[in-house]
Amino acid sequence: MPENTGLTAGAWIVEGRADVPELRTRTAEAQPRVRLTVLGPESGEVSRPETGGLIREEVVAARTDAGHPRVLLAPLAEKRFLLIVVTPNRLPPRKVAQWLLTPGAPFPRATDGTTARAGGGDVPATLRTGSSPSGFASTVHIPAGRAVARFRAAGTRTESALAAASSVLVVRYGGGPTVDLAVVDGAPVAARVQVEESVSGTTFLSRVDRAVDSGTPVLPPTRASLAVARETCPEPERFGSLTAVSVYPPDSVSHHDLLISLVGERLRIDYDTGLFEEDAIRAFAGRLVTVLEDLAADRPVHAVSALTADERITLPQWSTGYSEAVDDVCLHTLIERSAARDPSAVAVVCGDSELTYRQLDSAANRVAERLRAAGLTRGNLVALLSERSVDSVVAMVGVLKSGAAYAPIEPGHPAARIRRLLLDSGADTVFAHREPEIDLPVPLLLPDRTPDVHGRTDREEPSPDDLAYVIHTSGSTGAAKGIAVHHRAIVTSTAARSVSGVAPGRDLVLPPLCFDGAAGGLYWALTTGGTVVLPTEKEARDPLAMAKLLERETITHIHAVPSHYRVMLQVANAQALARLVMVAVGGEPLAPDLVAEHLRHCPDTPLFNDYGPTECAVWATTHRCGPADAGRTAVPVGRPVPNYRTHVLDDGMRPTPPGVPGEIYLGGPAVAHGYRNRPGPTAERFLPDPFEPAGRLYRTGDRGRWSEDGRLFLLGRVDRQVKVRGFRVEPGEVEATVRRYPEVADCAVLLRNEDTRELLVAFVVPKTKISEGDLRQRMAEALPAHMIPDHIAVLTALPRTPGGKIDALSLRTMSLSGHRVQEPTERRPPRGSARHSPDTNTTPP
Repeated sequence: MPENTGLTAGAWIVEGRADVPELRTRTAEAQPRVRLTVLGPESGEVSRPETGGLIREEVVAARTDAGHPRVLLAPLAEKRFLLIVVTPNRLPPRKVAQWLLTPGAPFPRATDGTTARAGGGDVPATLRTGSSPSGFASTVHIPAGRAVARFRAAGTRTESALAAASSVLVVRYGGGPTVDLAVVDGAPVAARVQVEESVSGTTFLSRVDRAVDSGTPVLPPTRASLAVARETCPEPERFGSLTAVSVYPPDSVSHHDLLISLVGERLRIDYDTGLFEEDAIRAFAGRLVTVLEDLAADRPVHAVSALTADERITLPQWSTGYSEAVDDVCLHTLIERSAARDPSAVAVVCGDSELTYRQLDSAANRVAERLRAAGLTRGNLVALLSERSVDSVVAMVGVLKSGAAYAPIEPGHPAARIRRLLLDSGADTVFAHREPEIDLPVPLLLPDRTPDVHGRTDREEPSPDDLAYVIHTSGSTGAAKGIAVHHRAIVTSTAARSVSGVAPGRDLVLPPLCFDGAAGGLYWALTTGGTVVLPTEKEARDPLAMAKLLERETITHIHAVPSHYRVMLQVANAQALARLVMVAVGGEPLAPDLVAEHLRHCPDTPLFNDYGPTECAVWATTHRCGPADAGRTAVPVGRPVPNYRTHVLDDGMRPTPPGVPGEIYLGGPAVAHGYRNRPGPTAERFLPDPFEPAGRLYRTGDRGRWSEDGRLFLLGRVDRQVKVRGFRVEPGEVEATVRRYPEVADCAVLLRNEDTRELLVAFVVPKTKISEGDLRQRMAEALPAHMIPDHIAVLTALPRTPGGKIDALSLRTMSLSGHRVQEPTERRPPRGSARHSPDTNTTPP
């Protein structure tokens, strides 16, 4: 961080009469020459705020005057005046003031050296809004609360209390557990505070007190990122025959980035205006008072949340979606109700195929009967090779009607991956409408020509807490994880979609059916009597074919990742766009310019930016976009939908204040059971809810922050997980696959931004000779298309840090010139095409 501006200042109220002619003579003869300004009596008494303004003016003048010392005298009364001295850092203002008012005294000598920084710490970037000190300070004053009296009564030194509280708050703002700061006034010292979460407030204060006592003395002028002042009452001092008392104006020169002091019963924070904004410092001050009060009350350090009293009220309100009654039934029951209300309504359309609700219900009953005849019912899991087709929808509903749960698998995935997912899920059978071309590790069940079954046969009914489906996502340990979603979760999620407005008329479901994002639009339409429109594989890949679909099927609702919706806006005609009633996007960041484009084409159609992982039945928060979002740097994902809870927590699972990043946790009845057959990862991610008795929270791994008006913004991933065109990809899974090849010694995979595009890049260290084409072919045999890297860079060794870890920064900045590879002929459609449908982890409803 740049050093101070090279100037320092002091101000005193002096009792006595100034001999102005003598002072003019002395300043004119001084070497270096001292610039003297004397305000006339007509200027009147100078107030404290005006004092800060005068100091600023003198500093600006000194900057343009090669840093010459400057002195200003302003009369306050007949025998009383204000003295301001601005000097270069190496020349203390107090010494110049003493020289000026002491007849015959020699001009003071400058100290050696330049301004140093006290300690190596820094105020967290979450608080700083600027990058360079301005040299000027502004000040925030707020009441210090009841803590001051408690500390004084207990004999706790002010500087120790301020150091302890500010250190805790720095940690709550995302700083590390060790905080470097300076204790100034009198004999300044640099102190290092270790924030120990396990101790009591009293114990922590005692340890900080010892750290201050054992601090390293520093010589002024010293500039600290964080400084606390000792509580002192200005003592009169003698300048020659005159008496002077120092004053601290609220706006003057910044001697530290952030200086915290106690003035009477008020907390005062001086901050460099080039580094901080007033609103941020005022919020910081309010939270600091809260921390002081918690420590004074001897609360354990880990229980100090750093929220103001108002924030402790508003954050729970922001974090909780409003309660809404949800039918306590299974998902298929709601679809059966739609069929009973209007059996002739069209339920599903895909290409030339179409089913009414009567036909869907009848066909699903036949599937359910076939499964039950094979002994499959409640507690069983049926794998479905689910391509985009009406038959796949029939199979999904039929499995649910049988009482079993389904696990959809993309039939176009590599055979090895399909077999691995079948074994991982523990599926009892595979149900398919035709014989697959691969060997299966579990029994295959094909439909037969059983008669129509219009009513239910006797069977054990599933409960809303029973498993509905299992969706597999990329796994950080090198293996995909199956997420076990129960009926209550998807029913809750589907009911919450009412916040998006009118129920679907004709809902275009873009994601492949093996992704949970498809469940959002699919079941919202089927449970409300709407029509599900599935694109064919050609329509999903070809933007022009998609445009014809939008025109032909009179689509009213669209759910897509932003990149797909951008293509639709470009290819769809005005008539098709005018029919849209609602558009929801999610799965990847929504660019503000896409909001602007939507508003140009569809000014009357609501656009929602949605967020939510598979582990909470697709979504959890939503934000209706407006003109203001088109001008933002980032578009929020809004607030929790009905019956959901959304928390932003720090490492100690404490709520973070507005503006402070943390990890996003989700709660409510839509939280999944966990990961199928993986108790370890389930225990790590699905945690007891500290805010809701008997509740559970899902730890998303996403970073976020609340805005000051209670809207959630996403900030990326806590771990290494990345999003590629809406698909959630764990680089570890790709790395583990590549490392299994005998020709490969090592591999690292990461996401890079190249020419405004996000590209998945694999850095490979071979053991023996292997061509990039062969390596890519191997990947295509084991990985789905969205997980195959766009680039493969062959290295002799992976760059590593001194600690032995892979140097991600080097990989992110390494040139890829010469390493670009050709797209595979069949399994790698270009990124941005409709083939890359959104991952169900964070897709729209």
